[in-house]
Amino acid sequence: MLEGKAILVVEDETMIAMMLDDLLTDLGCSVVGPAQNLAQAQGLVGTTTCDAAIVDLNLNGTMSHPLIEALVEKGVPVIVATGYGGDASDLPSGCRVLAKPYTIQHVEQVLRACLLD
Repeated sequence: MLEGKAILVVEDETMIAMMLDDLLTDLGCSVVGPAQNLAQAQGLVGTTTCDAAIVDLNLNGTMSHPLIEALVEKGVPVIVATGYGGDASDLPSGCRVLAKPYTIQHVEQVLRACLLD
């Protein structure tokens, strides 16, 4: 089910982005990005197609809500990665939360659930 799925990764911490890239590749996904800030991410959203997105909630102090809302409006399932707890009350309906730190099993579980909706 995950084989060949294009996943947009938006993560400002290089090591986490690299780890997530490896995890997704191991799951058979192709990675779009990773983008390290909103401008890079918005550029990718405007020029590529993705099946889902994993977006860090806080990108170097900039909240990623505008990007998340744009992705949801395009019909892209969004997984919001955060180290600040699992409160999704201010996120658009349908977003899933991926609490940091995460494991490959957790990423796979949340991604599968996200793509099944």
